[in-house]
Amino acid sequence: MAKTEKFDEDSGFIARHFKEDAYRPVYSFGISDSFRNRRRRVSRWVAASVAAIALTATAVVVSYQLRTDNNANEPAVVSLPGGAEVDRSDEIIRLEFKDAPLSEVVDGVEDAYGVTLANVPEGDLRLTLSYEGNAKDFIETVNELLGTDIRIEK
Repeated sequence: MAKTEKFDEDSGFIARHFKEDAYRPVYSFGISDSFRNRRRRVSRWVAASVAAIALTATAVVVSYQLRTDNNANEPAVVSLPGGAEVDRSDEIIRLEFKDAPLSEVVDGVEDAYGVTLANVPEGDLRLTLSYEGNAKDFIETVNELLGTDIRIEK
């Protein structure tokens, strides 16, 4: 009977200490495999990704606006070679104007090409232009853009 008693004692111990879910990963290793927890974990990653994308897009828009605001305040830049003693109206010269008044454009063209311009309107006309060419073509382009009738006097 010793074997039967030992068996009963062992089975009694197991029956007293048995837990139904003792070997599930949730209880033994602390790993949660439920669908609800996986969905919550994925939704956190999605929310973090959306927040990162929104912050990046906002930073791009703000930096672009700051960059364009800084460029608007710059004065007109004119690249001019040499003096105006020689007639260079047939030479190809590069001129750049950023939001410059027409009087400043006329002075820049006269200095760069060594010509005198006539029939310049007195209005408040402004011009932003980057141009490479001779004086005649430049004046034609300005006349088309502004609707003026500026001419070159030699």
